[in-house]
Amino acid sequence: MKPAVTAVIVNWNAGDDLLRCVACLKGIEGRLQLDVVVVDNASSDGSCDALDTFGDGVRLVETGGNLGFGRGVNRGVEISAAPYVLVLNPDVTVAPDAVERLLDYLEANDRVGVVGPRLVDRRGRAQLSCGRAPRLIGEICRKFLLHLVFPFLKFGCRVSRGPASVGWVTGACFLMRRSAFGAVGGMDDAIFMYYEDVDLCLRLGRAGWSVTYLPEAYAFHAGGKSSKKALERMLVEGVASHLYVMKKHLGDHAGRLLAILTFPEMVLRSLLWGGLFLLPGFRKEAGARLKAYRRVLTRGIDGRSGFGSRLGCAGPKEIS
Repeated sequence: MKPAVTAVIVNWNAGDDLLRCVACLKGIEGRLQLDVVVVDNASSDGSCDALDTFGDGVRLVETGGNLGFGRGVNRGVEISAAPYVLVLNPDVTVAPDAVERLLDYLEANDRVGVVGPRLVDRRGRAQLSCGRAPRLIGEICRKFLLHLVFPFLKFGCRVSRGPASVGWVTGACFLMRRSAFGAVGGMDDAIFMYYEDVDLCLRLGRAGWSVTYLPEAYAFHAGGKSSKKALERMLVEGVASHLYVMKKHLGDHAGRLLAILTFPEMVLRSLLWGGLFLLPGFRKEAGARLKAYRRVLTRGIDGRSGFGSRLGCAGPKEIS
């Protein structure tokens, strides 16, 4: 019998996506030992109400507040004991053999700490679900939106058709070795949302673990549904998290430089989305983005002072 796997799903108002995700996991129980932990960050849409229909194999952890993704994952790992942990967003459904393929790869490669599958959208189009370790020159180029002109500067990357060692895999879906996760202290509680997966993978790499992208395992990912419900707030969080992670891994000087370059980045993004605001199909998203960029420009990342004011990241956050 294969070793046990615990699936940890962090939910915030994911609606029916959560039930589809859990139903998909319950459908593969016969292939391996699997239990499911749903960590709910104070959802208000009733998305967890029907979980009891799945029986004892699904445990619900109610946090009482929106603790963010990383702290939610940590909470789910804390109450489980399986040697392998599958982390996934509620808007992900895995292919029938995906988890088994990921598990077999970890079992066969004892220095791999985390492995991520190929993610595709509902039309079968591949998504950017892994990337190289960040470097300062690449981050500077992205501050000037050069990745829109030169795709090789994008944060994510496309890799070969076979297993590949990468800098990071997306937290939307990956399987990790519990021992590796524990060895680096789990997810960084100081990150509320975004880049916590990059931070974890970089720390695993520094601790001697490999991070692998395994395209023969795949999953369907709707993408960003929960974030879109609070897009303005999430965009500001994304800027703050990016600067925090870059400072943490590239150093103080790099962090300060990237914080300064956030000003021209927000100006350029405002100009781009200001033009898209004129198109009816983009108006709602463009409006939320423009408000977020204006907030960063006028009040800084934490609403108090300057672009670098949250670079030290005072500690865990809770957002309702």
